[in-house]
Amino acid sequence: MKQYISFLIRFTVTVLLILYLFKKIDFSHVLNSLTLINPVVFLITSSLYILSSFISALRWRIFLDFQDIKTSKLFSLYLIGAFFNSVLPGIIGGDIVKIFMLREKTGLKRALASVFMERYIGLAALLSIGFILFCLFYTKLPKHMLIWSVPACFLGFIIGNIFLLSFGKIRILKEWRNFVLSFSKKQIIKAFFFSVIIQLIVITSSYIIFVGLNLSISFFELAIFMPIIILISMLPISVSGIGVREWCFVLFFGNSLGAANVVAASFLWFLSQVFASLLGGVEYLRVKNLLNIKKE
Repeated sequence: MKQYISFLIRFTVTVLLILYLFKKIDFSHVLNSLTLINPVVFLITSSLYILSSFISALRWRIFLDFQDIKTSKLFSLYLIGAFFNSVLPGIIGGDIVKIFMLREKTGLKRALASVFMERYIGLAALLSIGFILFCLFYTKLPKHMLIWSVPACFLGFIIGNIFLLSFGKIRILKEWRNFVLSFSKKQIIKAFFFSVIIQLIVITSSYIIFVGLNLSISFFELAIFMPIIILISMLPISVSGIGVREWCFVLFFGNSLGAANVVAASFLWFLSQVFASLLGGVEYLRVKNLLNIKKE
């Protein structure tokens, strides 16, 4: 019941955000911009999402290196998780689906650990990219208070980790520290490398959408702010980040490119991911028997 209540709240927030957004901008302009996109550009963006999912499966495999699990199987599970996240959000999370479908093969604890670390390292890479580019291109960025959200999130992540790793006397924190440190430096570095590639692909896919709409934007400016947009969109306050994501696009790029244009870019970027995620629905129908995987 709690899941349904949570979904209802997020759905309500999503609707309110969208309605308020369209009161502030010309919706007909958004629709017109949506029709300008070249279908080839849209397909390229969707293909990049699938590519990032495959590399994510390789990253996931790093934390399951002692298990006899093929990368193709993890890629299948990743697509299925993406399908539940994008197409059927709110009630069943994609990560929960992946853990459930993997637990019979690895055990619940290892399934949880692998999914958590895969996401954890991905977040570290996401924030690192934004912070490094922020430092390199600060002088070229618009002088707005919002730009400081980039280093603030990165430093908050670093301080939070130092705090959690330092206070070992508290039982929960000690278990968390031992859990993270149970993985080798080689595993973490390798996963971080894959994460950087994944995030660059994600940023590139959004850049291609902007270019497809004939919107002039610097790749590096987009790369600085996209990590924060992605991070905020991941917060469980709306359905699949809809509404929240569009507001972030408007806040960061609306003044220079026009609110209606960037809302259209945000919608198209999200729709390209949903379109690619449909492959996960097909995969789910094909491999439903994975729910009954036995240990080999």
